[in-house]
Amino acid sequence: MAARKKGKLGGGAAPGKDQDLLYSAQQIWQAGLGALARAQAGAPKAFEDLMREGAKLRGGALDAAQQAVMQAFKGAQRTVGRRIDNVQAQAGETWDNLEKIFQSRVQRALQQLGVPSAEQFAALERRVDSLGAGVSRTDGVKRSSRPARRRSKSS
Repeated sequence: MAARKKGKLGGGAAPGKDQDLLYSAQQIWQAGLGALARAQAGAPKAFEDLMREGAKLRGGALDAAQQAVMQAFKGAQRTVGRRIDNVQAQAGETWDNLEKIFQSRVQRALQQLGVPSAEQFAALERRVDSLGAGVSRTDGVKRSSRPARRRSKSS
């Protein structure tokens, strides 16, 4: 009897399809075990690397979020400021209109009561001043044309 050659798996000289499949399965199994061993050995380092990467991303995301919030806040602040200015301008116009309406109504009421206006008072004041000046002139003329009376000493 002839001696058979042992193959890689310890089989005969002519390996069959079954042996090839078994050989491939063993290789896959050994590769999986090797990958598992490497993953277990490198896991802490890989985990730390992932943590560092996550911290960088979180920091960048936090900065970006803060900038976005600040820009939105500044935009809202400008918008509110413009709206406040508009409201103040409208309130000022409304107040002026209300004041004009009040003045016209008071003036009409005073006219209905017969109270003279400011212009009429000013004209009256000018006339009184004119009359007063005329009286002063006439009074000065009268005194200078008359001789001064002397009081007699009848005691």
